[in-house]
Amino acid sequence: MDVDAVVLDIDGVLVDVAESYRRAIIDSIYTVYGQTIERGDIQAFKNAGGFNNDWELTDAAALYVLATKEGVEMSVTEFTDAIANFGGGVEAAHAVVEQFPRQVHTRVNDMWDHDRLRNVFQALYLGADRYRELEGDEPPVDASGYIENEPVLVDPETLDQLCSRYSVGVVTGRPVGEAGIALDRVGLSLPESRRFTMDDPEPGKPAPDALITLAGRVGADCIAFVGDTLDDVRTARNATETDSERVYYAIGALSGGLTGDDGRQKFVSAGADGVIPGINALPGVLD
Repeated sequence: MDVDAVVLDIDGVLVDVAESYRRAIIDSIYTVYGQTIERGDIQAFKNAGGFNNDWELTDAAALYVLATKEGVEMSVTEFTDAIANFGGGVEAAHAVVEQFPRQVHTRVNDMWDHDRLRNVFQALYLGADRYRELEGDEPPVDASGYIENEPVLVDPETLDQLCSRYSVGVVTGRPVGEAGIALDRVGLSLPESRRFTMDDPEPGKPAPDALITLAGRVGADCIAFVGDTLDDVRTARNATETDSERVYYAIGALSGGLTGDDGRQKFVSAGADGVIPGINALPGVLD
């Protein structure tokens, strides 16, 4: 891989979000509805595609929980497979719910509350003080903030090697404020022109727009994009199909929800050019 730019996801690559974002998904649904999904179920939603935004994953998982409360006998695997068949994402989850009997999908839609789920999620994740700062309002629940439970996955030496050899950028589904907190925590200083977040106008992953725009900004001809989900791989593949002027490599990191031999095979099946145990292996792979 003769690359001249490296683009990184944040969650599952630079920081571990198992006890922050993923915990917030589970606890938000439980707080609002008194039932929730299992920790391992989150990856099934991620694999279905279209859930780069964890608020939307929370919405979709809440639809599943509400459907089961209404007596729908469907496993998480069956539900997420159906989501994938409808194209992935929260709109596909709504389409699955619409296939249920009218009385069921009417009650599910009536009980589903996007705003309440999002606000509880943010309060749990950010904690009261950060919620007031970033959301500009009083938190609906009091929490210390799961954002404080994000171990750093990247060594300073790895960042030094990457930044000295390549143009480095970030494409993430985080809001801009939360992206800044994570980058400060890991010690990666980047100009705004090399950061793409949820708040930018470009559509989220797996759409390739942000990755292609970033490649153009740094003048790169060959880009390695490192992420921990199948949608990250799909983003690089979509960039390859869209932008014939450059080469895009997709590298899957087994440091997020996908792990072990099963995770490696899923990455390969999705079209990954390489699979690494974690970000600290990247300089050696690129060499």
